Amino acid sequence: MIIDKEPEDDGGSGSDKEGVEKPTEEMIERMEERLEAAQTDQKNLFLIIFQRFIMILSEHIARSESEGKDYNTYWYRWTVGRLQQVFMTHQEQVLKYITTLETLLFTDRKSVV
Repeated sequence: MIIDKEPEDDGGSGSDKEGVEKPTEEMIERMEERLEAAQTDQKNLFLIIFQRFIMILSEHIARSESEGKDYNTYWYRWTVGRLQQVFMTHQEQVLKYITTLETLLFTDRKSVV
């Protein structure tokens, strides 16, 4: 039994390929704008996530100090570990925004006041 192969594409104009078309300058520009918007959204999402972690941990420390208790509880260590896990899981993306994160999130609160 012989199986006939379909003729190979001779590299013609490319317009007859299924769903493949050469992107125009306008299409490339729109894709770049979408990429920038997605990167901005991603940056903002990381900022929100890390802000929440820091806020919750700071509140825990303040509450523990005001009550005269040790802040270094199982919950605190687990939460810090989870924060580290988020950093490590997304380190490639987080490193893109490290300057912004350091500036906005990881400043000495006492020097700001």
